[in-house]
Amino acid sequence: MATPRPPDTAGTRTEADLRRALGIPDSAAEVVVVAESTHWDPDWLLRADTYFRHFAGPTLDRVLDALDAEPRRVFSLECVFFVERYWRLRPERREQLRRLVAGGRLHFTGSGVTTPDTLLPDDEMILRDLLVGQEWLRRRGMHVEPRLLYLPDSFGHSPGLPSLLRAAGVERAAVCRIAGMRFPGADLEPARRFPRPGTAAAALLAAGTADFVWRAPDGSEVLSHWMAHGYGHGDMIASGGLSRALRLPTSWPDRRTAHVDGRVRGYLDDLRAVSLTPYRLLVLGYDFVRPVPRLVQLLDEWNDRNHERTGTWLVNATIDDHLDLVEQHRDVLPVLELDPNPYWMGFYASRPELKQAARDLGRRLVARDAARASSHTTPPGHAAPGPAADPAWWVAVTSNHHDFITGTAPDHVAHGEQATWLAQATSMSPWPEDCSPPEPGATTEVPPLQVHRDGPRTVVSGQWGTVAFDPQQGGAAVAATDDRGHELLAGPSLTAASHLDSGGLWRLGQEIHGGRWTLLDDTARHPATVSATVRHGGRTVEVRVLASCEGREVALHHTIDAATAAVVTRTSLRPRWRRSVSLVIRPAGAATAVTMHQPGAVLRRPLQRWYEPTFWPLHSFAVTRPPTATTPGVRLGCATAAPTALHVAGDGTAEILVARAPFKELAFRVVPVMAPAWGRPAQVQSATLAWSLHGPAAPASTGHPTSTGHPTSTGHPASTADDVRLGRSLVAAVDRAAGRPAPCWPVEVGDPDVEVIAAKPADRGVGIVVRLRDWAAIADGGADGTRRVVRLRPTDPDLRIDQAWVADSRERDVLPLATSHRAATDGAIDVPLRGHLSTVRIVVAPIRPSR
Repeated sequence: MATPRPPDTAGTRTEADLRRALGIPDSAAEVVVVAESTHWDPDWLLRADTYFRHFAGPTLDRVLDALDAEPRRVFSLECVFFVERYWRLRPERREQLRRLVAGGRLHFTGSGVTTPDTLLPDDEMILRDLLVGQEWLRRRGMHVEPRLLYLPDSFGHSPGLPSLLRAAGVERAAVCRIAGMRFPGADLEPARRFPRPGTAAAALLAAGTADFVWRAPDGSEVLSHWMAHGYGHGDMIASGGLSRALRLPTSWPDRRTAHVDGRVRGYLDDLRAVSLTPYRLLVLGYDFVRPVPRLVQLLDEWNDRNHERTGTWLVNATIDDHLDLVEQHRDVLPVLELDPNPYWMGFYASRPELKQAARDLGRRLVARDAARASSHTTPPGHAAPGPAADPAWWVAVTSNHHDFITGTAPDHVAHGEQATWLAQATSMSPWPEDCSPPEPGATTEVPPLQVHRDGPRTVVSGQWGTVAFDPQQGGAAVAATDDRGHELLAGPSLTAASHLDSGGLWRLGQEIHGGRWTLLDDTARHPATVSATVRHGGRTVEVRVLASCEGREVALHHTIDAATAAVVTRTSLRPRWRRSVSLVIRPAGAATAVTMHQPGAVLRRPLQRWYEPTFWPLHSFAVTRPPTATTPGVRLGCATAAPTALHVAGDGTAEILVARAPFKELAFRVVPVMAPAWGRPAQVQSATLAWSLHGPAAPASTGHPTSTGHPTSTGHPASTADDVRLGRSLVAAVDRAAGRPAPCWPVEVGDPDVEVIAAKPADRGVGIVVRLRDWAAIADGGADGTRRVVRLRPTDPDLRIDQAWVADSRERDVLPLATSHRAATDGAIDVPLRGHLSTVRIVVAPIRPSR
């Protein structure tokens, strides 16, 4: 059997119990939890082996020695990546490491292999990250199950993070970089320009708190802390100089009483401004910092000097301890549906080749696990090894790191290590059998597509309408109609626009004080060649455009299908130095918002937040929103084969970044901004997108089809649920175009709004672990576990579900599910959903003949 989920012992203790356990006296009216850590980038400026040899390995040596030297001391580790190397390369330290972890002295603030970016990876990659790291620990005798996810250096976070954490059985979050905040050394602007109005940082500062309850769109909630002054706020408590990060020669020890007391006074001034409870969190732990010598002694001496006079008490503890204390005052904390983006925008589209490779590897492994699960029938009481220990999975989840899939590492790391890891893991992970459903219209007769000339234009027409390409305007789509003849375009579309971009791997030029983001050229300004080829008896037409932009060739390949209005567009070009290139689509009519899928959530975002243009992370799909029912416009739906960035203007014009050649962030054209990693001029870059346009709905009485080819039953504007259905159909189209076969799932769900996103042999216990995504949870906010129930059954009619448990994604059982009489006859079981993402562990067995 799987290990039952442990009880939340912290939740059963009173505030007095918690304080007593930490040695906090009753006389302390104000408590500062001094949480010491060190931030690890597996492969950012340097390769992993170099980081370990010069930084992580020696730091862990000192941490273990410091913990043994001060029995009341605790030190936190944020992820498992370098612990795994330490375990392999320092076998003489294994028992010491295991002992300190078991005693809670060496504390994990996350169970992942990395501290992941949560905007660009697939949901399943983030959840697997937390599983793979925890399984590595568990299999080596370290049975810790962190309740916190600590994300100190990720550049913004998914608004669905609480949903992801709920799915993983994680109760708390601690974050730092959020939209609108000022981060030390990152900007060349005065402090008075921060926080940016209308951003997440502004909302928290206006509420006067860094502690808050974060609510996702599906209603999931986690108690959270924002490190408003950086994740190494207290690093210099016993040092002079600038910083202790990366062992740079920019600091020196200074334990003089006057110095320490002055530092603490400054920290208290900062923390009191963002605290609604008696508890403050002072974090120590910038990149690869070593433990502060004799930290507990330092804090004891401060308390001896100052506590009786001030009522303030400093204690070395963990972020979990701080949030346990804050939890006792949860009723005073605000509940916020936070979208902490955009923090930086350039990384959404930097190094597209890494983003594509990381997504492909993850999808291959998910499909392979599903194939293994489909042939996996484990008798009760017999566990089979799960996939968490697979080296390819280790690479896949490592690619989640906020300096890996984001593309923010320098060339020698991105090309020399990250791309190599991905290629090696991919070569070990061939695609299994394709279980893709038939393409839309494949099993029905549809009128074939027709191609004709209208002067210089090439016109493609089908049951959904027409689209015309003009070689005199760069091969742009210059007209498009739906099945009722409504014009859907306001101007030349599917053009490539090149922008001068003074930003680097992290940011766009417009984000930098004195930076530049300037349109330089557009393929619509130059003549092009356009050719059209009818294929499969008129089922598809391929339109090839060879255009030019800034004197370089741009290739665009559009695949148009007879059965659906969705068009797949592939772009290929080599951008010039310091350029970002967007694919531009100009729908007819204005837009007021955009519905987007992000890991753990679907949400509606404004078109602009602080920056103009605002680019949002395009994780998988997005759909623009026309103004109102009285002023209907054209909806644009788009989906991407790999993460990138999307901007939608008020007139409805959409730009999707398809290529970037950043170099080094520059302010005022010459002043370097602190960003030590940059890339050389880019090679040819490719992108694959699916898109479609949708005009005003037909009146209810007509029954006319919309431009999707499906009849509309109402003239009302589309809902969020409609946006999701459109987005999901486009994601399916773009995945087919990218050559990703659909997994062969061992189970099926009898609800069109619920899909299986993963199925795998269990790593803990027996059976199969199934992950479900409920797209309807965004509409009803149902995260209470009772709102929706779905029926899950094996796809093999000879199998039934013999046992089942609701679990979390770290494969800890939460609730046993009773198998009903009906389950014995049709093999199914009813599963209560727990929000946007749910997990169930099942044991399947052959159906016994009825008597």
